Amino acid sequence: MKESNMPKADFVMSILLIVFGITVLIISIGMPRFEEMDVNPYSAPGVVPGFLGAIIAVLGFVLLIRSIVRKGFKLGISGRTVKEWIRDDSTSRLMLTIGLCLIYALVFIGLVPYAVGTVLFIFAFILVFEYRRGIPLREQKRMFLGATLVSVLSGVSIWVLFRYLFLVNLP
Repeated sequence: MKESNMPKADFVMSILLIVFGITVLIISIGMPRFEEMDVNPYSAPGVVPGFLGAIIAVLGFVLLIRSIVRKGFKLGISGRTVKEWIRDDSTSRLMLTIGLCLIYALVFIGLVPYAVGTVLFIFAFILVFEYRRGIPLREQKRMFLGATLVSVLSGVSIWVLFRYLFLVNLP
């Protein structure tokens, strides 16, 4: 992205961050507080997400002000700019990322064991972004091995940490 487009990108991103932060805050307020169990109110599961949501919203607001000062609100959206955005390589990478995350969230979580789904997601993510077209597969053997190693170590480590250190049973 060109440096001249950063205030516009900051403007759009700030609005998304504000909405996301406020949404997280609202959802965390609705989480159980376990008051009936007479536990410390600071140990309620919504405290940390609520705190982080508030921080994200505040920092999004700071970014919004900064982008407005830099005239980022003048987006200049036209048919030509939309076509350029759609054809941009970074847009296709963004859409691939969103697609992989949706598959992970909607297909893997809950339908397959957490560790298996996470390993498959990380492996697919690495393959999608590291595979080089036009280069024979045998020359990319190292990339496949690395993807396998990273995905297995990461997926299993995440599961073990949450299960045994944080005492959280993941789906």
